[in-house]
Amino acid sequence: MVIEPGRLGVCLQRVYHYVLLVLSPPRCAHCDCYMSDRAVFCSACRKKVHSVVSVGLPITKKQTVTVYAATSYQEPITSLILAKRWSSVSASLQLAACIWDSGCLAGRHVDCLVPVPLHWTRQAVRGFNQAEEIAQELGKRLGVSVAPLLHRSKRTRHQTALSHSERPKNVHNAFSAHCCLSAYAGKDIMLVDDVMTTGATLREAARVLFAARPASISAVVAARAIQ
Repeated sequence: MVIEPGRLGVCLQRVYHYVLLVLSPPRCAHCDCYMSDRAVFCSACRKKVHSVVSVGLPITKKQTVTVYAATSYQEPITSLILAKRWSSVSASLQLAACIWDSGCLAGRHVDCLVPVPLHWTRQAVRGFNQAEEIAQELGKRLGVSVAPLLHRSKRTRHQTALSHSERPKNVHNAFSAHCCLSAYAGKDIMLVDDVMTTGATLREAARVLFAARPASISAVVAARAIQ
């Protein structure tokens, strides 16, 4: 029996899939239970992931950034966000999958993704930037480039250790342009981060990017705190 080349490729893919299921069975990222197919969460945990509407984040009196989020900042997604503390890059890819699966980016036109940068000292300790990993994965799925337009020029304290009123001051002037922004005039730019609580970090990042005179600036996060 002769197997056509195209059919052979399908057969090999199926064999690879079954071997992978045996050697590395998929497990839920939250409750760690085994699953029959590869997904971020099992069906029970997936029911706890509730979609949220986009929100407008005011930058100035005339400038607003629309923030899209996969879900609210609560379990089961909280554990994936906090996994950056122990250098879990795989959790970043799972967060990107959560954003993609939520459909919050469906129909959005984007020219480039801009990850919110870490200060170099913090990135050296952690080994990676969670926002950059999310952006790279989303960039592949959207078919758009990831542009490192921002530089974190100020070492700030962890926002989670501060009150809501202290957070804007903590990140004030924390970012600067990493390169000439003129090439992005008239472009639709989307900031990428793992989580938004008060919006202070995204606001400061967007303030720098508006100097490029883009057509629009929006943002996407895996989760945002519901006030």
